[in-house]
Amino acid sequence: MTETLEQRQAATAGTADSAPAGVLGTGMWTGTGRGATFTWVHTPENGRTRGLVVLAPPAGREAVQGYRALRQLAMLLAGAGYCVARVSYRGTGDSHELQPQDDVLRVWERNILDATAQARRVCGVEQLPVYGIGYRVGGGLLARVAERFDRVIAWEPVSGRTFVNQWSRLRRATLPEIPVTDGVDLMGLWLTDEQARELSSLPDPRTMGARPENLEVHREKDQPRAKIMYGVDSLDVRVHYDVLEDLLRQLPREELVPLTGTGRGPRRNEFRAADGTACAEEIVAVTPRGYPGILTGPLTGEGSLTDGGRAAHDGAHAAIAPRPGMPTTFFAPGASEPRDGSALWSETARRLAGLGVASLRADRDGAGDRALLWSDRDPNPYRDLNAEALREQAAWLAERFDADVVSTVLCSGAWAALRAAREPAGLPVKGMVLVSQNEWRMNQAFFDQQRTAYDGDAKLRAKANATTSATVGATAERAASTSARSARPAGGAADGSGAGNNAVANGMVANGVGGDDGARPGAACRLATTGRAAARRALAGATSWGRELLTKGKRAGSRALRRHAPESVWNLMGRNPAASIPDHVLDRASQDRCVVLIVGPQDEPRYRETTADRAVARLQRRGRSIDERFSPGVDHSVLSRTARNELAGHLDELFAHWKAQ
Repeated sequence: MTETLEQRQAATAGTADSAPAGVLGTGMWTGTGRGATFTWVHTPENGRTRGLVVLAPPAGREAVQGYRALRQLAMLLAGAGYCVARVSYRGTGDSHELQPQDDVLRVWERNILDATAQARRVCGVEQLPVYGIGYRVGGGLLARVAERFDRVIAWEPVSGRTFVNQWSRLRRATLPEIPVTDGVDLMGLWLTDEQARELSSLPDPRTMGARPENLEVHREKDQPRAKIMYGVDSLDVRVHYDVLEDLLRQLPREELVPLTGTGRGPRRNEFRAADGTACAEEIVAVTPRGYPGILTGPLTGEGSLTDGGRAAHDGAHAAIAPRPGMPTTFFAPGASEPRDGSALWSETARRLAGLGVASLRADRDGAGDRALLWSDRDPNPYRDLNAEALREQAAWLAERFDADVVSTVLCSGAWAALRAAREPAGLPVKGMVLVSQNEWRMNQAFFDQQRTAYDGDAKLRAKANATTSATVGATAERAASTSARSARPAGGAADGSGAGNNAVANGMVANGVGGDDGARPGAACRLATTGRAAARRALAGATSWGRELLTKGKRAGSRALRRHAPESVWNLMGRNPAASIPDHVLDRASQDRCVVLIVGPQDEPRYRETTADRAVARLQRRGRSIDERFSPGVDHSVLSRTARNELAGHLDELFAHWKAQ
């Protein structure tokens, strides 16, 4: 019997901390305190290795969209006998944020070298070769330190200037209603003006004047296909394994030697919040299914920050726990993205720790570091498994701490939390903060039908097929036109002589058109063909018009029903899981708990179209604790720095004034 995704992940959940990292890998902290970065390490399953491969990722939003491709590449490399270290720069992923005074290129270069040295140490491969594969801006960063590696591959490299220009323009084009305050906003990566200039100075390895001898460039000829792995919406990302195998073949195949290390490093990092509060973050596995995550919060007791900000290998240390009266919370990003959500939740977790809040951010099934080998795209985020994952994460927090649990969830994460709260098993939380929630259908089958729309390759195939069809059609039309001209007798003769005319006559016979005169049957054939084409066009137009009219009628009827149906009828309809009824969903969600809805300008039209505002007003009149906040600076995915600052203000206020339930 084929092993399911859940069975495979459950089998790995109980792996002891002393066991090798394995192909699926494990996380560790590199560096200490507020300068720490996060590194994920993979090791061969057979205990023998050829050396170490360091993967330098893209930056900003591309780091999230290229996360799956790099994880799949790392697991393939581990299967081929390499230890692998996936780096995360400051300001990206689970690593700590950049400081305004940081020289971004020097800091990121140091992040790569520090992670490389630590990975060699924990894997026990100091004497073995070390290779580097840099993806996008990661290629340029590795080119700066190529002399520290035996071989470097720049994969789909891009210059810093191109990266900054592309993402700053995309920010302005896609979020024109969200103002840019200061600095340079790159959608999930914010830099000061000086840092943006520094990053813009990073050259494309292809254009370097004196390219290092050990540097190779790997770039696909089909650039739209290459972009599917890093430059499209998360749900459109698709991993191309032929490309990953090409990269693997470019690395030397040294002899296998015994692996002397486990690939496991420090799982705890201690730091001080902005106000000086002693805090810590620990890499955890959320039982029973072992979701990989990070627990962040203030330290209790008299424990001090040790070892420069980190207790070595989880020795005796003060415990992480919320302050008395303060809650715990867990985060869930939109889509099926890694747990950090473009560094949104890692930044939020450390800031809330300074307020006395303990928090958890963990991957869900099939996402981030929960993805298994050969899973070439993100799973549909609107599914029951995500609701179950959030229920287990909430229960894990409730069992670990004697404190209220709050869900802080975005987009499809908000849907999953509502889905869990709607089920009989419920969701063990006392509060729900729902950011950019605008989909109230709770039936997974509806979203399963939409899944094919999330395949980026499908769009490319459709475009290629359309282009091919158009080319073939044009070629056929030209051929038919040429054939018809050659079939007409020279001088306008009506005797039907000539080979070309015979061919046309044969064609007419085959189509059931006959006659003695070669010219007259040809005109009749063209007339019949033109008539059939016109009929097809008219039928297609009528079908399209009828479908559009029916859709408009359904929408008008739905709006009228939503605005004028009695509440009893409305709530009765809401019991149907296929219905988009916020009244029924929020009624279940707000029972014995407070709910906060944060709605930005991109979501407000849909929010009002589904009459969520009406549902909130009804439930508030019934005494439910529901807070509706319209936030003009919050974009749907909370990618802009403006949105993050505004959301931070909301969360700081909500948690600072939390009243224990």
